[in-house]
Amino acid sequence: MISKFHLESVGKEEDIYAPNGEAISGFGLFALTNDRVEYHFREEDMCLEEAESYIEHGLNALPDEAVDQLCDKMCAWKDEVLTETYPNLGRAEGLLEAQGRSILPFISISDIHIYRNPYDPQDPRFGAVLSAGMEWDYEDGIEIILKGQEVLEVREFLGYGEHSIWDEDDYKE
Repeated sequence: MISKFHLESVGKEEDIYAPNGEAISGFGLFALTNDRVEYHFREEDMCLEEAESYIEHGLNALPDEAVDQLCDKMCAWKDEVLTETYPNLGRAEGLLEAQGRSILPFISISDIHIYRNPYDPQDPRFGAVLSAGMEWDYEDGIEIILKGQEVLEVREFLGYGEHSIWDEDDYKE
């Protein structure tokens, strides 16, 4: 039997950036880190079935190349923070040495915001901003920016939402 991904405890929440001031959220598994996360999306961008399909076939089915890219970008960012920016930062044992996929046990994902391209509503790809933490004393969160299944960036939390994924200049004539 083929199972289909379904969000649990789906409901409305406040979203000050949404035109109607609301978003939808629900809980489900993020397969890469095996975390139960809260997914967020806007009804004017997509319906529940579209969000669940992107989670199931996109986010929870990242190809090996995307996972490796995410891990490499996470490690490069982590190395810069721990060796250059905050060399005395407290951290979990083994975190500094972690490279490649060995970084995954140190990452926890709490929230995933899913977006449709705000500049081209016909764009079939969704994007996502994953809010993450790591086992260290760094006070700012981490954002992992995805367009479809492509990892665009790993950085400190900035909160730009869909504007982190798509560049308006790419859609101007």
